[in-house]
Amino acid sequence: MKLSLIAAIIFLTSGLSSCRSLKEPLFNGVENVQIKKLGMNCSLMTMDLKYFNPNNVNARMKEAEGDAWLDSTYLGHFYVDTTVDIRANSDFLIPVKLNVDMKFILQNALATFVNKEVLIRIKGKAKLGKSRIYKKYPLSYEGKQNLAELFK
Repeated sequence: MKLSLIAAIIFLTSGLSSCRSLKEPLFNGVENVQIKKLGMNCSLMTMDLKYFNPNNVNARMKEAEGDAWLDSTYLGHFYVDTTVDIRANSDFLIPVKLNVDMKFILQNALATFVNKEVLIRIKGKAKLGKSRIYKKYPLSYEGKQNLAELFK
């Protein structure tokens, strides 16, 4: 989830600033993981993804949504429904809500948490902009992630 949002931010800032080499925002961990609603079929989790923007470019993310898979098994639908200001050269948090498919948890919890690395796949879209000009960008990411680093 974290890298798909980064890709959208990079597309936005590279389109709004010309002739500058931009650096990818640095992922610094997951904070405030909470289960807001526990259900038999679906549960709602919230978490803050912490980043540092090393660029001299400000941006704003109005919304984001998509689906997430963990080790090729559907995890659930995520969304960001609050506006996130991304300041230049500073830390920022992205508040993510994830509707977790409980079938995944019941079938794969032990196997997933025993492995040090898991394959994360994200597909979705984000609405990003600057100065009241917003555009939807596709989100796509697939890669192995260390679980300990994600939840440090």
